Amino acid sequence: MVTVTDSAKEEFVRILSTKELEPGKYLRLAIPPVWTGAGDFGIVIDSEQEDDHTIDYEGRKILLVGHDLIHQLENSVLDFKESPEGPRFTLDVF
Repeated sequence: MVTVTDSAKEEFVRILSTKELEPGKYLRLAIPPVWTGAGDFGIVIDSEQEDDHTIDYEGRKILLVGHDLIHQLENSVLDFKESPEGPRFTLDVF
């Protein structure tokens, strides 16, 4: 299972506080082919699927991770931290 740091959770809460998502829509951790942007992963807006794993923070659903992806990311850490390019999400897979 992927570990989501408090820093990443707090950034998801901040993002959600600035967006008005349609009912039933959430942030989702995605990899290609769902994610088509730069990098190996991204965050997209999507509907919850029956077999999704949810990441909650302070009683609020903040992130969806698909059933297949949750197993691929076993022992990984999703973080939000400073980088030379500025603040960003990182996914460290061990």
